[in-house]
Amino acid sequence: MTYPKMIPPATATLYEGELATFWFDENGILCAISKNIPRTLQMQKDNYAFINKITANKKVCVLTDTTNSLPQDKAIRDYLSTEIPKAFKAMAIISKSPLGQIVANIFVSVQQNIIPIKFFQHEHEAKEWLKNYL
Repeated sequence: MTYPKMIPPATATLYEGELATFWFDENGILCAISKNIPRTLQMQKDNYAFINKITANKKVCVLTDTTNSLPQDKAIRDYLSTEIPKAFKAMAIISKSPLGQIVANIFVSVQQNIIPIKFFQHEHEAKEWLKNYL
């Protein structure tokens, strides 16, 4: 089954990473659509190097669509807990699939104390919340 996902504006500059497609919205929020591929620790490390490159090593707010995400192992979750606060001020997560929602909810519950992280059903609500951290 295919689920609707965030769609980048036609005017956005897209950054194609191995694990996600990224762009900045009109407020400077980094938007990301996760790709449906198994993740390894090295892939996550490469992904954060890519994020640091497109953000010029500046902390940004991020909105990520986990609709297509697959579960991540403990090594990846541990790595993310150290990298997320280095790269992001706040993180909003949306998902249109049951598996993506489960992945997001597990992620939020495990990572809740590193930066503000919240799960949303709708993109516009997530962006409104992130504006508080710009």
